[in-house]
Amino acid sequence: MTFRSADIPGHEGFAAPVRPTGEPAPSAETFIGYQAACSCQWTDRRRFPATPEGAEEAEHQWWSRHAAPLIAAAPPSELVVKSNLLCERIVKLAAERPLAALTLLSQVESWQRTLLEQAVAKARETGSSWAQIGEAMGISKQSAHERFRAHASS
Repeated sequence: MTFRSADIPGHEGFAAPVRPTGEPAPSAETFIGYQAACSCQWTDRRRFPATPEGAEEAEHQWWSRHAAPLIAAAPPSELVVKSNLLCERIVKLAAERPLAALTLLSQVESWQRTLLEQAVAKARETGSSWAQIGEAMGISKQSAHERFRAHASS
């Protein structure tokens, strides 16, 4: 059985059967327990009994240790769709009415900068590292720190 979340495409969790040696066991083979695993190659180190409860515990581990941090960092899919649509519309506007596009982009830049600073400050307040913030923004931790240190507690 696999577990999924629409907010983290490309990640399917499962309770992987484990051999006594610790290696994955094909389903037809005898196994000694379960280990939480993901289609992205992530695996948890903990082993759980070869029982339905052990499989449930492995599922819980996938959700809590792997999926939860990914979901926390993933933007809601409906906002991604709206963001992509806005981008497409502005590209079209820039081709047809470049001055109108500049006016709109100037407004977006103004509120975007404020929201970005607020999000970084909140991420720091809630314990996110500069490396996590940089990763979420697609920049290095050093760049994130240099750019936002004045707006967030270190």
